[in-house]
Amino acid sequence: MLFSMFLRSFFIQAGWNYERFQNLGFAFSLQPALEKIYPDKEKYKAALLRHLQIFNTQPYMAAFVLGNIIRMEERAAAGGEADIKTLPGVKQALASSFASIGDRIFWGRLKPMTVQICLLVWAACGFYGWLFTGMNDELPLGLLLAGPLSGIAVYSVFSVYIRWKGLKDGYACGGANNCALDAANWPRLIRLLTAAGFAMSLAIVALAFALLAGFNCVACTKGDLLLKLGLPVAVLALHRVLRALGRSVFFTAGLLLALSILLFSALKLGPFKLYL
Repeated sequence: MLFSMFLRSFFIQAGWNYERFQNLGFAFSLQPALEKIYPDKEKYKAALLRHLQIFNTQPYMAAFVLGNIIRMEERAAAGGEADIKTLPGVKQALASSFASIGDRIFWGRLKPMTVQICLLVWAACGFYGWLFTGMNDELPLGLLLAGPLSGIAVYSVFSVYIRWKGLKDGYACGGANNCALDAANWPRLIRLLTAAGFAMSLAIVALAFALLAGFNCVACTKGDLLLKLGLPVAVLALHRVLRALGRSVFFTAGLLLALSILLFSALKLGPFKLYL
C-alpha cells in the first residue's frame, strides 16, 4: 500500500489547479490506501471526497502528510470518529509546516546547487566553455552531459529519499499536527546545505577569476594575481558575514558598492579592465 502511494506521489502536481492546488494529486496518491481501508463503496467515496478540498505544500514533502493522513483514515475506519473531525486541521497544519521546510531545502538550496555541481564537474574534467564562450575545442558528448546529469542525480536522490522517508515516518506517527516534524534536524540540515552551497560558490568564483586572470594576464606579478583573485573572494566572504549578522540584501549590496568605489578610487584600478 505504501509503495503504491510512494509511486503515485511523483504525480502529485499532475492535476495542479488554481482553485484547489494539489488536491487532485493528493487524492490520487491516497486512492490505493483508501480502497483498502474502505471496502464499502459509499464510505470509500466519502473518504475520497474529503481529500478533494484545497491542499498545497512543497511537493516532495507531501509524503509526510500522506502517511499521516492514511494512518488517521485507518483509525477512522476502525470507529475513531474523532479522527475524521480533526483530520482537516492536522492536514493543513502539516502542509503549511512542511511547505516552509521543503521550500528552504529544495527550492532555496538544492536547486541552485545542481548548477554549482554541474560547473564544478565541468571544471574538474577540463571543460571551460561555461566561462570562455569562444572555445572551439571538440567536446565529447559524455563530458557535456556529465555536468548537468551529476547535479540532477544529487538532487533526485535526495528528493526520492525524502519522499519515501516522509511516507514511512508520517504513517508511523499519524494523528498529530506535529507528526514527523522531528524526523530530521531540519534547521541543522538547512545550515549544512547553506554552508555547502557557499563553499561551492566560493570554489567556482575563485576558479573563474583565477582562469580569467591566468588567460588574460601575460605579464602579471604575483601581487597582481593575488589582487585579482582576492577581490571576488573577499566580496563573497563579506556578503556571507553581513547576511549571517542579519543585514538585508539591500544593505549588503549598498555596502559592497560603496567599498568597491572607495577601493577602486584609492588604488586607481580600472574595474572593467582588471580581468580582461
